[in-house]
Amino acid sequence: MAQAIYVFGHQNPDTDSICASLSYAYLKQALGNENVVACRLGTINKETKYVLDYFNVEPPKLIKSVKPQVSDLHFNNFSMATEQDSVLKTMNQIISNPGRSLPVVDADKKLLGIISLPDIIQAYTDPYVESILKDTETPYKNIIEILDARIIGEIPYDYVTGNVYTNTELVAGQRLNAEDFVVTALNDGSLEKAFNVGAENIIISNTPIGTIPPIPENYKGLVFLSNHSPFEVIRLLTQVIPITNFVKRENLEYFVTYETIDDVKENMLTSNHTRFPVVSEDGMVLASITKSNLLDYNRKQVILVDHNERGQSIRGVEEAEIIEVIDHHRVAEIQTATPLYLRIEPVGCTCTIVAKMYHERNIPIPRPIAGLMLSAIISDTLLFHSPTCTETDRKIAEELADIAGVDLKAYGENMLVAGSNLADMSPKEILSADRKRFTMGNYKVMVSQINTGDFKGMFKQLRPVLSEMEKACAEEGFDLAVLMVTDIIMGGSEILVAGKSRKLAEAAFGIGENDISKFFPGVYSRKKQVVPPLMNASAL
Repeated sequence: MAQAIYVFGHQNPDTDSICASLSYAYLKQALGNENVVACRLGTINKETKYVLDYFNVEPPKLIKSVKPQVSDLHFNNFSMATEQDSVLKTMNQIISNPGRSLPVVDADKKLLGIISLPDIIQAYTDPYVESILKDTETPYKNIIEILDARIIGEIPYDYVTGNVYTNTELVAGQRLNAEDFVVTALNDGSLEKAFNVGAENIIISNTPIGTIPPIPENYKGLVFLSNHSPFEVIRLLTQVIPITNFVKRENLEYFVTYETIDDVKENMLTSNHTRFPVVSEDGMVLASITKSNLLDYNRKQVILVDHNERGQSIRGVEEAEIIEVIDHHRVAEIQTATPLYLRIEPVGCTCTIVAKMYHERNIPIPRPIAGLMLSAIISDTLLFHSPTCTETDRKIAEELADIAGVDLKAYGENMLVAGSNLADMSPKEILSADRKRFTMGNYKVMVSQINTGDFKGMFKQLRPVLSEMEKACAEEGFDLAVLMVTDIIMGGSEILVAGKSRKLAEAAFGIGENDISKFFPGVYSRKKQVVPPLMNASAL
């Protein structure tokens, strides 16, 4: 199966981030890249939810990190044991595998425990007793496998239920139970005695391959033919017992596929073990790894849409392989280890670029995808009021509206109003609806924007929102927090500022020292009308 490629927008996603990831993923899939997955880095806001519900589209998958995980490792071939495996078989597996331990699994390959060399050596030090196979519920298959035995007759049970005797220790007239075993040899003259003591499990040693010893006609039991000597047979019978009693089942050290490689490294450094099972989220054993495995992994492949700055992207993006960037913002800090496809155009919306790519590749645009891209353009350009809006945005929006079957103006106004009832939103929701962080010289700045047709609701929330902005600065280390409350009906934005470096905003926008907010007619764009003045002020 091909490695997944994740397409996502920025943190605190707006409508363009969500719709661009969905639309571009669909385009890539239509071009044959079925492993491309649309993703999001945060909660869907009210406006975007309206769009997805209107066009009956599921939200993209939520992901929180693209740091390398255990699932990205290249696994080597490995061995597993089951509880019924013999001591000898398991010992040989352990010795032939680096790490001196094996995962023990059930019939569904779910992890039950771990068996290591010190655990299994105990089996070799325990004294031999005649009931050892019965006491350990040894499977018949273990005897056949370890003695390399050929059998004559039908196996009566799955597990041994009798004692084991050698022919030499039997006394005249002794009777055994049918489930008991007798170990004898082919040419020692005692075969007849072995067949006549009542036991129905006879192990005949020193039997070359192809040799069939004489078996009494009235004998109804099972015969094991082994080429080993009697001494070897007895020795091996202590090693056919299952490992179930030697398996470590508590305080197991293993890793799950979703764990990051960084976490695995840290845990390995503090562990006394050198080999660790890897399990899926449902507990199935997939591999067994050592420290050397951590050097060989696939970096996650990602496509960034609607952003190109690491500070606005997902956790671990610097450890991922960025293969494409589709954006309409300034180029900030793209650093990649390999060449990539980079498409950045000075238009009002990422989805404008994505729509052009559909045309360039002659891929028909389905109605829901057209609706998503149209909605993104409406949102980012504030229904063409934003100075970032271009004629290309307008033209493509009109084409998409025709495909989506909506009245552009009516749908656009309804969409913008649907996500703008500030009275129903908490201060934190208002601030995080569309939030971006910037590094401006020595300053860390947060600029949030929310569109509304409900200025009265905004003024009711003014003080609580300012408190939330101060809280964000204190808890997240911002020097300045800016909130744009944009209303296309009022024709501009109310700008609120908070933080220890609010003088930046005072210098950038002429906000009075004692003012908590100010209305700016004609200001719609964070990218063109708010961020540049702040960056200029930070350089003073």
